[in-house]
Formats: sequence, C-alpha cells, structure tokens
Amino acid sequence: MTSMRIFYFSGTGNSLFIAQELHKSFPESTVVPIIQVTDYSIKADVVGFVFPVHAFTMPAPVKYFLEKINLEQPSYLFAIATRGGSPCHVFRDMDRLLQKKERALNAHWFIDMPNNFCHIADTPDQALIERLCAEARVKLEPIAAAIGNREEVHATNSEKSFWRKKLLFPALSVVLRKTDYLHTDKKFYADDRCIGCGLCTKVCLSGKIEQQEGRPIWKEGTECYFCFACINYCPRQAIQIRKTKSMTKGRYRHPLYTAHDIARQKGGTERRRSGCAESGEV
Repeated sequence: MTSMRIFYFSGTGNSLFIAQELHKSFPESTVVPIIQVTDYSIKADVVGFVFPVHAFTMPAPVKYFLEKINLEQPSYLFAIATRGGSPCHVFRDMDRLLQKKERALNAHWFIDMPNNFCHIADTPDQALIERLCAEARVKLEPIAAAIGNREEVHATNSEKSFWRKKLLFPALSVVLRKTDYLHTDKKFYADDRCIGCGLCTKVCLSGKIEQQEGRPIWKEGTECYFCFACINYCPRQAIQIRKTKSMTKGRYRHPLYTAHDIARQKGGTERRRSGCAESGEV
C-alpha cells in the first residue's frame, strides 16, 4: 500500500478543511501540521502540502519546512494552495526551493476559499462561505483522482493581465514580505472589549502573543506568521490592527473548526481527530 503524508498549515481553517476533505479520499494517509514536525526525513511515497497563499506566495512556516525536509524517499509531490482569488506564483516559488533538493512538484492546484483578510477585505457572508466550500469539495474529486493516479498536473495562474501577473503582484509580494505586511506585526492591539480569555495566545501559531496582566502582548523579536487566527478567533472581536478598518469589519473562520482545532497544530497530548496526527512524527 502506498504511504501518504499530507502536511498542512492553517490559520483560520480553510487549508485544514481541504486537508481533511482530501484525507477522506485517502483514509490510509496521515494529515500532519507543518509547524509540529521535528523529524524532517519524510518516510512516505506520496507527499502533499496544503496551505493558504500569503503575500502572493507560501506562508513563512511552509517555506522553512521546505528548506529543511529530506525528500529522498517520496516519489510524488503535490501541493494545494487555498486563496481568496488573487493570482500568484506560489508554485514557482516552491519549485525554486525544491530544485535545491533536485526535486519539483509533480502536481499543484489552487482552490478558492473565503478570505480571512477581514481587516481590509469584505467579510464573506454565509452564502459565499457555503458556496465556496461546496465548490471546493467538487474540485477535490478530480484532484484526488489525479493524485491517486500520480498524474502530472500543473494549474495555471488565472490572471490574464500581463501587467498584474508579471509586474504588479510580484512587486507587491516582495514589498509585503520584506516589510512584514507593511509592519502589520507591530500594529496588533486589544481594545477595551478584551476580557483576558487568552484565546488569542492559544491560537497564535508562531508564539508571538503572550498574556501579561490579563492582556495579550505581541512580543518583539518573535516572528508573526500573519495567519490572522488571533483577530478572527477573538470571541469579543477585541483584537484590532491599527491603520486598518478592523474596527468596522467582521471576522471569518471556517465554520467547521474551533480555536482548539487551530491551536492543536502546535502539538500537545490531545487525541487523534479527523485523521490529524497527534505528533510531529512523519
């Protein structure tokens, strides 16, 4: 039997949803949180990466993971990137990293999901969330078939404008990555609606948030992964981002997943659930 590992990173549940839906087609596979991995010798024949698009490319923890993993054993590599719809060159960027290991993606796909960039973009309504999730399930059927047959499939960028595809979005990607999303990591704060529940600290996947005197503090010197789990899972919508419209915008998290589901990516002793691995064992 072919062994399969599906590695995922998810801030508000979209990519976790895709990873677990894909797992239904491959119940023998193991779904593993990327930030929980400590053994980078990948012992599987088929390896997949599922993650959201950040700044028109892969999230920082996915990049670090690809730089560290040993891919001598896997014979088939695939990636699925969830996004709000913006064009990007994320798979090209992945292949550039993999090329250093003399590897490349055998297949890759985009799946559009609700946008969690709610402090700037419009908050997705229930109808849009239901439609995109239903469409994602449909899109996963041929994707699963292609993976099962180990087909070579390379999804093309949907953007047709040369200026946007070749100039604008690549430039924006560089600027956002070089400036930490225009220094957004220094703009988080909790307003007077904060009740000190500590949920933001629990879902912070990089460990940047800690509680001091019953209030969240975004620590200097600790990297932010810009997953926006903290702002979207706050039960009082107390977390804001300065110089954005976060005070007047809504919030989004995938309806199937709680803060616990996001936080458990960091590890712990919680039991196995929905095909997700308990530990960083790969």
